[in-house]
Amino acid sequence: MNVLVLNSGSSSLKFQLIATDLDRIKQNADERLCRGQVERIGGEAIITVQARSGSRQKFTASLHDISAALEYLVRWIASDRPGITEVQTSADIHAAGHRVVHGGELFAESIVITDQVLKGIEDCIDLAPLHNPNNIKGILVVQQIFGQKLARVAVFDTASHHSTGARLPLCTAYHLYRRHHIRRYGFHGTSHRYVAYRYRVLRQLNREQTHVITLHLGNGCSGAAIRGGYPVDTSMGMTPLEGLVMGTRSGDIDPAIVNLIATKGTVD
Repeated sequence: MNVLVLNSGSSSLKFQLIATDLDRIKQNADERLCRGQVERIGGEAIITVQARSGSRQKFTASLHDISAALEYLVRWIASDRPGITEVQTSADIHAAGHRVVHGGELFAESIVITDQVLKGIEDCIDLAPLHNPNNIKGILVVQQIFGQKLARVAVFDTASHHSTGARLPLCTAYHLYRRHHIRRYGFHGTSHRYVAYRYRVLRQLNREQTHVITLHLGNGCSGAAIRGGYPVDTSMGMTPLEGLVMGTRSGDIDPAIVNLIATKGTVD
């Protein structure tokens, strides 16, 4: 089966098309048919694509929203241009996987998307106001283009970290956790889970033998401690701001610094 994997942002859309099935998964033999991203959606968008292991192609198109961007990508995949013989029409895409940043305490694993699941993702918007609304847009656009019959799955950045069970020190005031759901959630869970899985495969270990520190390094960074194949701690907290210093996130900062700057006035 051919699975379209999507990461929907406010003005960008990242995608991969993966040929897979249960046997391929067991043999670690999935095949990436193509990958790419659409940036600056809302105007003259920049589209970068790569079919299989071929060279990258870059071109532009006027795409006013995520719906137009995804329709353009589906037409491109099904055309003769990329040379993907497995996909001749949109009907040759059999399932879609959506990256969703925050699943709160509602979602501890990936799940088939239903109206109830979509409502749950909406309920988590307060915890990820910049990400979840755009993830929801991507889900709705796929439903609009492919219809309800297409299998759709939500994969949550926070799901893998449910086993940590950690809460923020602030939540010793238990009513704040109960009322506002303030706790350590952790993020980049899909990345940490995959790294731990690949380590296990390469070292020929079973899950119980897998004890490793995993790192997700990029513009956003985080670390996780894996014991017995499951996360027991992670550097990010209620939001992705906590932990390591990142491209646009402060990471951990001594709260006394804020008070000191406030007493010293403007810093040049």
